[in-house]
Amino acid sequence: MRSGLVRVVVVSVGLACGLVASRAAAIPVFARIYDKPCGACHSTFPQLNPEGENFRTHGFHGLQPAIKPINAGSAVDLPGTLPIALYFTTGEDLSREVAAGHSPIRTHFNLNSLSVLAGGEIGQHLSFLVDYRPIEMEADSGKTETYTVPYQAYVVGHVEGGGWLGNIRAGWYELPLGVSPAIHRLSARPYLIYGLNSCGLLSKDPPHGECEYVSALSESQIGLELNAVHPKTGLNIATGFTNGSNNRLDNTASKDFYAHVSRAFGSEHVGLFVFYSPDIIGAGTNDRALRIGPDIDFYSRRFRLLGQFLAGYDSNPTGYHQSLLYYGGFVEGDFRLTTALLTLLRCDMAWMPQFDDRQAGGDTRQRRRLWEITGGMQLSLLQDLKLVAELTYGENHEGVSNETEKTWAGTLRLVTAFWPFAPPLPTKESILRLGS
Repeated sequence: MRSGLVRVVVVSVGLACGLVASRAAAIPVFARIYDKPCGACHSTFPQLNPEGENFRTHGFHGLQPAIKPINAGSAVDLPGTLPIALYFTTGEDLSREVAAGHSPIRTHFNLNSLSVLAGGEIGQHLSFLVDYRPIEMEADSGKTETYTVPYQAYVVGHVEGGGWLGNIRAGWYELPLGVSPAIHRLSARPYLIYGLNSCGLLSKDPPHGECEYVSALSESQIGLELNAVHPKTGLNIATGFTNGSNNRLDNTASKDFYAHVSRAFGSEHVGLFVFYSPDIIGAGTNDRALRIGPDIDFYSRRFRLLGQFLAGYDSNPTGYHQSLLYYGGFVEGDFRLTTALLTLLRCDMAWMPQFDDRQAGGDTRQRRRLWEITGGMQLSLLQDLKLVAELTYGENHEGVSNETEKTWAGTLRLVTAFWPFAPPLPTKESILRLGS
């Protein structure tokens, strides 16, 4: 573990002192275009604050560019600066699984993710956003994954009229859940309920294919979405459909439908999410799937409370016409101790009643209960460079066999996002802010 800490320190020093940069502010895409600090749209990056959410509901419009756009036609203006940023996370991850007896602690240095971000306005009514992640490493195993398709890549059309804001977006994007499952998630640990599906709960691949190809709410999707916002009443309606294969162009099971309706009361939001798939597995299995549940978001400058509950239903997950029900959710509290130091605490839980398809010819009998507690802190070293420390304890109890797997997972990592020609460097202001 000591060698891992040394590596983190080395990377930190390399980022802060060893890179040659101009005197320009080390800020990513939108912040550079509009000459705004990261805190204008983020509570702690990448989590959005209400101002950031408002910018997004305006289709990435509404601010005056600080860098004059380049006119490319009668109705087309391009960003006047290179609209690209780099985002990466690196550090030391450790984990320990205890199923029976003592298990060793696994620790390894990770390049957790490397992303190329791009975005900007294309005239008065169009904008675009790209998040391409060519490399990711699994936190538990250190296994490297490479990708050829983007995690996000979409175009937004924006109109205003009659007191409403309207957006239409198409491409690869995150589903409009109450809390961002990945892009704007504050914690390093993924949300348990968003990543669950029937094959994961049953520890069994679907009748045709592999579990990793089954659609999950935590994954970006390829689809088309309509969004309408009424600022005066706080009503926000988003609805659309996807191709049912996460962000893959192949393995399309069915066209899936979703909707999210929320109401804002100042900076607080309550909402309801619905997802329906006529066949989430595909290949003739006819496994209808439904996910439905409420969400909350209570925000203040110092404290934020996030919550999500979901009920899940699959009509035929193993191909033997036995339905599966499961439930789960999370509650997360983020508390800002100082302008630079934030702490978080989160509880995730999911459970399912007994599933048994043996009388229909199957071989699956499961009853599962899962829960996790995650605590951590995030220290902003610069406006776009932070240190993250988290620890998670979880239990996965299988009721039929009465076996419980206990898991410890921790991480100490650096997270940064910056314009390629202005990597993060310490300034007098950032040093003073750390001491405040």
